[in-house]
Amino acid sequence: MNSTLVHGWVASPNERGTIDIVWSCIVTMFLCSWSVLFLNVPDKHDFRSYLATKLSWVAFTIFFPEILASFAQVQFLSARNSVSAFTKLGYHDWSMTHAFFADMGGFMLDPPDSPPFPVNAHQIHYLVEHGFIDFPSIQRDTIQDRNKADAFVRILTSIQILWFALQCIGRAIQHLNVSMLELDVVAIVLCTFPTFYFWFHKPLDVDTTVTLYLEGSLELRDVLVLAEGVSKRLFELTPLDFINPPPDPYQILDPIMWGLEHLLRLGTNSAHVPITRFKNTSRMNPGKVTVSEWAISTIISLTFICIHFIAWDFNFPSPLERNLSRSAFVLLLGTGFTFGNLWFLTMWQLPNLCRQLGIPQVDTVTQLMYQIHPILQYALTIPHFGAYGLARLFIIIEGFASLRALPASSFRGVEWSDMFPHI
Repeated sequence: MNSTLVHGWVASPNERGTIDIVWSCIVTMFLCSWSVLFLNVPDKHDFRSYLATKLSWVAFTIFFPEILASFAQVQFLSARNSVSAFTKLGYHDWSMTHAFFADMGGFMLDPPDSPPFPVNAHQIHYLVEHGFIDFPSIQRDTIQDRNKADAFVRILTSIQILWFALQCIGRAIQHLNVSMLELDVVAIVLCTFPTFYFWFHKPLDVDTTVTLYLEGSLELRDVLVLAEGVSKRLFELTPLDFINPPPDPYQILDPIMWGLEHLLRLGTNSAHVPITRFKNTSRMNPGKVTVSEWAISTIISLTFICIHFIAWDFNFPSPLERNLSRSAFVLLLGTGFTFGNLWFLTMWQLPNLCRQLGIPQVDTVTQLMYQIHPILQYALTIPHFGAYGLARLFIIIEGFASLRALPASSFRGVEWSDMFPHI
């Protein structure tokens, strides 16, 4: 007689393997980094370049999500200032969506005596205020219709983030080990929330533009004649640079962004002048930064950094990796905190302080270093951000390397039935 017990439905074991950890982390990182990006209007008919640029920005977001959040905050403040300026002119239809659309290169000015070039929100305000162009009549819904965002990807990303967050919360409640890689993904996910907030009104994946024309028989030279004496320097991007000048070349982030643009193709802008589109690394002028706005930026950055300190007492494969990881955490905190305060000093305190000391024409920390000696601006920024980048790179690599020796509880699944009352 065959005594072998025949089973019916058998539930899967509540365990997970290393590949499950790796796969869930990679999918979550990629979906978050892809869907959070709101890139500027790309060059026409160049999908391969656009895809390469977006993948480069995905890599940038994975490495530096808190810097992306800072970019988004600056663009948000610039757009908000634009809406306020248009409201004072009596144009209440100009919305945050219009401002973002302009700043991402959605409006092209086509004067009769110049090749067409993009104009940002502040430049459009100047042209409307002085009667050079009509107020753009495009409706906000029309701009949103140009949005080619895939709703399915957004829904999929939201589901993945929710599932990943619940897994980590459940593991923490049941005292199950969370890997260093998963912790890093949590930090990245948390940075995407403020980025989504700042870019909530920004159109996504827009690939067409709206053309603006000067009134009547006006030409670009008529605009420049009116502005004579405002700025006599040659323009760097477009003939309307004098309205909203591009960021000063000695801003603290510019030497670093210059290197990243060439390394990761973040800018991908040609040397053609006037430019045909705005680079994705273009920094807007946020206006006067308040203490609360600085605090928000600092909190976002420090939250991202401090989450890694949860792994301080994790089980590492070797004492060397534990010590190197702890050093990387401290280095992130030290350089991140220094940058946050230098940024605040640059945008708010330094100009007034230098004027009180009788030091003229100094608006940034790196300008001050440049006046002392040109090499000092690089001596300040390159080691600072180089150390930050190396620490960030080590944390990501160690996140994967540490998977080779994890505690047994790392592979146990969450017992969801134990977390909810049941009979």
